[in-house]
Amino acid sequence: MATLEKIRSKSVLLLVIIGLALLAFIIGDFFTSGRTLFGTGTTIAKVGGQKIDVQDFQRRVEQENQQLQQRGEKYDQAVLQQRVLYSMVSEKLMQKELQDLGLKVTSDELTEAMLGSGSFYLDAMLRQQGIESARALHDMAYNPVNYGIDEQSAAQLRQYWQSLEQQMEASLLQQKFNNLIQGTLTANELDAKALYDENGATSQIAYVIKDYASLSDDEYPVSDEEVKEEWNKNKSSYRLDMPQRAVNYIAVEIVPSAEDLAAAEVAVQEALMALNEHSATEGLVEMPEFVVNRNKISAASILDSRMKAFADSASVGKAALVSRIGNDFTLAKLINKSVETDSVNVTLFAVAAPRAVADSIVRELNAGKISVDSLAGVSGVQSVQKDLEISLLDPQVASVRDAVTKAPVGTFFTPDTISQENVLVMKVNSRKAPVAVYDLAEIRYSAEPSRATVNKLEADLQTFINNNKTAEQFVANAADAGYQAFPAIVSASTPQLNGINASRDAVHWAMEAKKGQVSPIFGEETDGRFVAVALSDIYKDYIPATNDDVKQYLTSVVRNNKKAAAIIEKYNGKGKSVADYASVMDSKVDTAVVNFGQVSPYNPGIGGGEFAAIVSVTEPGKLTGPVKANTGVIVFNIINVDKEGRPYNFEENAMTFNRTRGAALVADPSRMSLLLLGNKKVENNMLKFFRD
Repeated sequence: MATLEKIRSKSVLLLVIIGLALLAFIIGDFFTSGRTLFGTGTTIAKVGGQKIDVQDFQRRVEQENQQLQQRGEKYDQAVLQQRVLYSMVSEKLMQKELQDLGLKVTSDELTEAMLGSGSFYLDAMLRQQGIESARALHDMAYNPVNYGIDEQSAAQLRQYWQSLEQQMEASLLQQKFNNLIQGTLTANELDAKALYDENGATSQIAYVIKDYASLSDDEYPVSDEEVKEEWNKNKSSYRLDMPQRAVNYIAVEIVPSAEDLAAAEVAVQEALMALNEHSATEGLVEMPEFVVNRNKISAASILDSRMKAFADSASVGKAALVSRIGNDFTLAKLINKSVETDSVNVTLFAVAAPRAVADSIVRELNAGKISVDSLAGVSGVQSVQKDLEISLLDPQVASVRDAVTKAPVGTFFTPDTISQENVLVMKVNSRKAPVAVYDLAEIRYSAEPSRATVNKLEADLQTFINNNKTAEQFVANAADAGYQAFPAIVSASTPQLNGINASRDAVHWAMEAKKGQVSPIFGEETDGRFVAVALSDIYKDYIPATNDDVKQYLTSVVRNNKKAAAIIEKYNGKGKSVADYASVMDSKVDTAVVNFGQVSPYNPGIGGGEFAAIVSVTEPGKLTGPVKANTGVIVFNIINVDKEGRPYNFEENAMTFNRTRGAALVADPSRMSLLLLGNKKVENNMLKFFRD
């Protein structure tokens, strides 16, 4: 009872202690994970109210990694993750669109595609995996007893079948959606005729142009207010889907210093001495940094001209430096030289039976009782190959080289006298004449930066950071310190800093830093570089007119507008022909072909789209101009209009419209994703989950 009273008397204190402990736990978890307590939880991305769970995302990334490994490819993980996330966002958008449209795949449709008349492609795919058909797979999965399949294997088959069903359902839904788009975005008579008219007339013009570049920029200054005014005219072009940050960065490549290269040259000379003191390459046993590749090779097979020149001229036992490219050295040693047959033409096959069977087949072939072509029907005979060229210098042929070299031409024999089953049978059809053969060792060595060099590169960059602690100083003083500061724009969806591998940490820092801050050093020796970043600006809704690239572009636009106005005012009405204007504008008359339908951002022609539009509605023979164009002011006269093209045909032009402006264009996956995205915001939480 006394104990209970003590507990009651301390109840308030206990509640406070427990409360503080819980608060510490919650706050600790918040700062540890960065994704709880009103954070993103397990949502790695969100689009249009739909969430992508991090576990689903990680499974997809792992699948992609496995496929890359099977193909022998490597990807920066940050780039791969961003690519997977983009795919999953696109899938979410498509799923929502399919739901809104009410498109579904019925059970009958799925069954018909999997097991009925639509299963042709699925059957073909499964046959490549050794399964007779989709129906056979389904039967094995759900009636395993009939095939002697254990329950664990049957469960795996059922899981495989269900994944195939999901893939087929998605494919059928996509097909329905595509059919809907194809039936909706088709050309009508007006579309087809407008497309024909745009491309039907080709105008040949005589023109003279006064380039904007011919006027001094200094005479046409542009103020910040004018740039901002031009920016406001096209403000929507600079709208951002997500916040972005403008940074400048310095990347220091970790490369050997002059001292390292000098030491490498000494090491190469020591390696050459060791090679020349021994008969082969045993002198390099204690020099593992020199990588030896020894081959027996014919002169014709040496593709590197420098290596071939060495092999042809060197004496046996001689080693030399063959080439040096940057930090990479290639040495070679001629260990031996001979004249021998390097390749033969053979017929061969395997007999999966006791040797006595193989010997019997050999006797009958040599006696002329059976032919090679008849072997296809003989039990145990496998992999018959006729007229096969094999290299006797190939290491894989080493076990039969002597037998093949000594065997008489035209006679079948068994080169392997040991195997009692799976016997190889060969016949030498012909031998090439003996050629020069080299026993050649190629030795590669790369100069690496020393520890002292790496430490100095890192220390020098750190000193620069310590002395330049603001973004403004970082950019202004980089060149004087021997560095170059590069600009870049990053966002939560940026996996790398301007394509630099393993640089996501630098992006992560930039997305959390304050304007004007300078980062610590990112990267290490294994990355091949050190990186430092300065955050110059933060863009929330729009890229502002103060952005360097935007300002430079808009300044050019405003200046050219001023130049155009000045040129037009100066020369307007000063001539009655193109030749007159050429004289007063101090230019020359030229000719060009203009087709309004073929003008694009990638093919602007002589004056761009607006100028092409003016030409398309101008009467032949009429002197027109001066008019503003992309690169200057133009005066022109239409010499001829060619309308002798193909006559109007609705079907032909409708097909072209659908391909270039209609359903086929929209159905492209990347364009469709952008169309479905519309004005929806993508919340990308990648940087909150992953760092390099």
